[in-house]
Amino acid sequence: MTHPCPRTPHPRAHRGLTFIEVLIASAILSVAALAALELLSRSDAASLFARRQALAAVEAERILSEAADAVKAERSAAREDEPLDVSSSAEALGGCTARVREVREEISLSHGNGARARVPVVRVVAEIHDPEGRTLVSLERIVPTAAAEGAP
Repeated sequence: MTHPCPRTPHPRAHRGLTFIEVLIASAILSVAALAALELLSRSDAASLFARRQALAAVEAERILSEAADAVKAERSAAREDEPLDVSSSAEALGGCTARVREVREEISLSHGNGARARVPVVRVVAEIHDPEGRTLVSLERIVPTAAAEGAP
């Protein structure tokens, strides 16, 4: 008859993890998970800002086009911090405002024959600001005035 081996106590390494080791591992994993969530949150915010800037550029181009038409019709194109119409612009621009400035000036043009001419123009600047007042985009266009278009 064979006798089974007497049970010997297992060394400490084979008993498993202690409660303190589990707590430390959980804390390390929690910190790593929070860092990953923070990274996702920041990338989402950056994505929204980039989207808002792209849409603001499109809206500023539309506003510049309207302003150029107003200048050509000899009307003022200037406007101060008007809220954007969310129905005509994207929802991401909700709360944003538009400002249009116009500066009348003359530019000097050179002709191929060496002659120079002073031409009256209006520099139109369209700015889109976010709800916090930061400039999302600023675009400008030089528009010839009616006097310049009629000049030889």
